[in-house]
Amino acid sequence: MSEAEIVHPVPVEEARAWLAPMSTTFLQETSGEPFDHLVEFWERDWTAEQVWGARAGGRWVATLVAEPRTITVPGRAGATLDVEADALTAVAVNATHRRRGLLSAMLSQSLLQAREAGQPFSILIAAEWPIYGRFGYAPATDIANYVYYPRRGRISPAAAGTVRQVEPAELATIAPRIFDRARVSRAGQVDRRRDWWPRRLGTEGYRPRFHGKPPNVYVHDGDDGPDGLLWWTPEKDFDLHDDHLGAISVGDLITASDTAYRNLWAYLGGIDIVDEIAVPRRPVDEPLRFLLPDGRALRLVGGGDDVWVRLLDVAAALSARRYSVPGSLVLEVTDPDGDGYAAGRYLLEASDDAASCVRTERSADLVLGQRTLASIYLGGWSLRQLAAVQGVDEASPGAIARADLMFGTPAAPWNATSF
Repeated sequence: MSEAEIVHPVPVEEARAWLAPMSTTFLQETSGEPFDHLVEFWERDWTAEQVWGARAGGRWVATLVAEPRTITVPGRAGATLDVEADALTAVAVNATHRRRGLLSAMLSQSLLQAREAGQPFSILIAAEWPIYGRFGYAPATDIANYVYYPRRGRISPAAAGTVRQVEPAELATIAPRIFDRARVSRAGQVDRRRDWWPRRLGTEGYRPRFHGKPPNVYVHDGDDGPDGLLWWTPEKDFDLHDDHLGAISVGDLITASDTAYRNLWAYLGGIDIVDEIAVPRRPVDEPLRFLLPDGRALRLVGGGDDVWVRLLDVAAALSARRYSVPGSLVLEVTDPDGDGYAAGRYLLEASDDAASCVRTERSADLVLGQRTLASIYLGGWSLRQLAAVQGVDEASPGAIARADLMFGTPAAPWNATSF
């Protein structure tokens, strides 16, 4: 059997052959019209320098893409700040070539490129939990999947604002502004680049990326223009003679105002002949239940980890965000994974509206692993939760409590966008 070679960059001419092992790994078709559409989709936005692969015997057997994406991190007083991060996606290794170090080789090269580009951390959404911990990634945000039973509890719309149905092409022109306004309300939100909307909605020559039936698309208009969007698709038909009502699934619900939030949920709850609404990929602290007369009409049915973080430059990452209370901490960070980019001792100092983090020789207040620091970075976990299971050493009394006050966020971090 021939030895595999790592290839980077991968030219666009190889896109079709490169996509085959990725499609196989993710249980997608590798021929026919669906695969042709996938190839067309990738070729239009191909950037060779962002693509890695492994080839053996003339066939691609592994894939990886690392692209810059913007993500929100905690800012001052509940606001957020944008940071450019390295985003890992399309990671696949053919089952015929597992445990040969191919992922390690590609990922080592991509992380080095990200660090040299000045990106303070890397992010990904993990297909399987055990894979990425050995490279230093750790879960930093969660998502929740809900089912809303509107016949058990509906809310009244607000007096202001209106909901109107639109075509996908119209939504494509206004959705970016709505999303950009909404995403700054929580840490953890990954950007939707300019081509995200045409690619998803099937405009500007792209084929739509909806699965199943075409969506029903809506916009909320507030006093200052569009400030909310929603689309849903039917999932189950209704039969009035058997008293079986229908079911729908929400594909996206994005709001930039409290009024839009209330009115779009009120619209969903008022749809006739529907008694079950699936609402996946939502915040773990979804506030809807407190608007409902019966909060149990919104039922949590699943969810779990979403964005994983791997710190590449601790000083830059901790300086890039803001903290809930002023304070200082000396952090001794261990990093046994990969190239150990995060290892060192750092002085973090935060004021009401600024933060700095530099290497220091001072005595440590806390000794913790890079993965632990990555998990608390966006505010998704507290250090107290992780200390008992991840070996945090509290060298200065009260340092864990101080860290939790500083790193905590008013709302749970949430990412609405797969990548």
